[in-house]
Amino acid sequence: MKPLAALMLWASLTGGVCLAQPPVKVEAKGPIKVGAVSSMALFPEATAAVRTYFATINDAGGIRGRKLELIIEDDKIDPKTAAMAARKLVEQDQVVANVGSASALECAVNAAYYGDKNMVSIQGTGVDPVCFDSPNIAPVNTGPYVGTAVALKFLADVRRRQRICAVTVGYAPSQKAAFEQIIDEWKKKSGRNLAYVAIGIAPTDSLAEQVKKAVEAKCDGLVFTAIDSGVIDWVKTARSMKANDIDWVFLTPAYTQDVADTLKAEGEGIFAISEFEPWSSRSGMLTDWRNTMLKGRVPLTSLSQGGYVAASVFVTALRGIEGDITRESVTKAFKSMEPRKVSLMGSPFSFGPAPRHNPNRAAIPVRLEGGKWRVAHWEYITYQ
Repeated sequence: MKPLAALMLWASLTGGVCLAQPPVKVEAKGPIKVGAVSSMALFPEATAAVRTYFATINDAGGIRGRKLELIIEDDKIDPKTAAMAARKLVEQDQVVANVGSASALECAVNAAYYGDKNMVSIQGTGVDPVCFDSPNIAPVNTGPYVGTAVALKFLADVRRRQRICAVTVGYAPSQKAAFEQIIDEWKKKSGRNLAYVAIGIAPTDSLAEQVKKAVEAKCDGLVFTAIDSGVIDWVKTARSMKANDIDWVFLTPAYTQDVADTLKAEGEGIFAISEFEPWSSRSGMLTDWRNTMLKGRVPLTSLSQGGYVAASVFVTALRGIEGDITRESVTKAFKSMEPRKVSLMGSPFSFGPAPRHNPNRAAIPVRLEGGKWRVAHWEYITYQ
């Protein structure tokens, strides 16, 4: 008998020890479950954008043949509901991460829990200060605090205003300290003082009183941080008081077509800050986002941009994972992630082992002209 034939016969009789192959690890099957905890009454577009983006990925075969399944929990702007929602997603649904959450309070409620469970959350819209001060949470939007600094920088460096003022609204007690910190930091970095500042006014406080004080302080530019309804009230109040010689700069909640349509001629000339590539512009960078949102019938807003960016960052991370896609492997991928350029963002997205994350440090100012939002300054204004 020839040596090779003898060897093969011996191997077959002894169970093939000499020719045995190492065991093949079988990857998990079934959908990759992803969660989101959102205040659906306030920010429905963010998670709708994630769902639509995931549908596009699934139509193309998913991630290594596995579909992405998004499970959305509405926190109803209630802390107890937000806590229960996170625990359901983590312990019952066994999600690998949260993606695209947009909530008024869930970061403050659930950040410690996500840390305990070694799970990451890539927020579509971060609002409360804890969103930007947690090792396991990274919002893709600029947020109200860095956004305020960008707005102040715009007034100082681009508009060349000399008597800059700021009025911030505190929708939660923790916001006052966050606004104080960012404004103090901007003053130190810029070497500028504010002609008038009111930090953390209540949403129910008199806006007429604040406009009056801004006029008395001879402000030539003022940043106001309210949500869309507050912006509308502020502009109408200012117009009724003939306070027309001040650059009014608002944050991203003002940058909607609804605000433009509601204010009509009264809104002429006001500014807002776009946290991403301005959705109302003709920038070629918007093509995939716009087509994806239109396909899913998702409104074209900054909120849907946040959901889209969060989903794209997440999918890119999944594609770089070797082996099973689990909560542990996803967290490891983000904790070891190097800064990377991301579509629609003016600064790189980063996560890594840092104790806190606010990677989006840039924004573009837009201005309301003739009932339409138009880009007021084509270069991103970055605040580091």
